[in-house]
Amino acid sequence: MVTIVTRAVGALLALAGLALTVVGVWFATHLGGSGTAQFTLHPPAGRPVLVSPEVLNRVDADVTVSATAAGSGRVRMARANPSDATAVIGGAQHVEVTGVDVRDWTLRSVSRGTGEARGLGTADLWRQQVDGPGRVSLTVRQAQAPESLVVAAEGGRLSTLTLTVTDKRWFVEAVVAALVGLFLLVAGVVALWPRRRSAAAPVTDPQEVSR
Repeated sequence: MVTIVTRAVGALLALAGLALTVVGVWFATHLGGSGTAQFTLHPPAGRPVLVSPEVLNRVDADVTVSATAAGSGRVRMARANPSDATAVIGGAQHVEVTGVDVRDWTLRSVSRGTGEARGLGTADLWRQQVDGPGRVSLTVRQAQAPESLVVAAEGGRLSTLTLTVTDKRWFVEAVVAALVGLFLLVAGVVALWPRRRSAAAPVTDPQEVSR
């Protein structure tokens, strides 16, 4: 009975250790030593992109958003209070970034609105604006959270939108998870390994031999 329980526990430890090791190594490989995570979106043509506070202000680290225009179009980014950014978008067709997917390192998004998209303008409500041809980037600090970011292409379409977050602690945590998983895996294999008990040799009485 004890052997059966030991092997059952060993199997559970081995499975948990294998899963934890694979996940830890996978994250460590993708994050790299700097702990950098990148998530990408290819938005539909002609629609501005709204990045919500649930994405921008989800972590304590700075978030850098980069956008690339297809062809010779210009890209404009503007960050503002969430209610102000939503007011500018209004009921126009746009893409809202709602989260991230670590399985394939993409940005989750939904399409909203039915009206025609309009330009961002130069209203005073914007806390920061950047624009330029080809590719532009804007870094969002967490000091003024919550914030929203609106990205639009003028004279073209957005080819890619990339969100980058760097936190060295993530790499360390991934490595620790892999090491713990490896320890559990080894412990489980040891518990599953069959143990052979050697039978004790019978002791011969010298008196019996002399007879």
